[in-house]
Amino acid sequence: MAINPKKTGAGRRAAELFAAAGGGRAGRGNIVLRLLHGEFSLTVTFWIACVSIPLLGHLLFSRVALPMLDVRSWYGSTAFFLWPLLYVVYAAVACTGLWRSAGHFTGNPLWARLAALAAVLGMVGAIVYAVMVAASWFLLAGA
Repeated sequence: MAINPKKTGAGRRAAELFAAAGGGRAGRGNIVLRLLHGEFSLTVTFWIACVSIPLLGHLLFSRVALPMLDVRSWYGSTAFFLWPLLYVVYAAVACTGLWRSAGHFTGNPLWARLAALAAVLGMVGAIVYAVMVAASWFLLAGA
């Protein structure tokens, strides 16, 4: 990014800061695409995208939304099928990002291999979780 030398004052300084921060750089997409492509560090991808966000989502669904749902109504039934679907889609993005982030990792190869294993196990776990949540609707609706 070329900075106009004729600008002075705050405008020039803002342009310099914008350029130094990577503004206008190609590859700065939205956060989901950056996660999917493995552009975050291995640590951030694992702990934030693959551990913290799914844990928070599960706690919000099971402790906040689930007690308020009537499983025999259309919106309660929809939530029991929409939540697992959204969870599997998010897990696919997060686990793909973790796999790709492990491929870009330059540190100890053991961490990259363990992260790749965690990506595979995380996707399998997400599918099992989704089946469990969807199947629990049948148990709750039949009671």
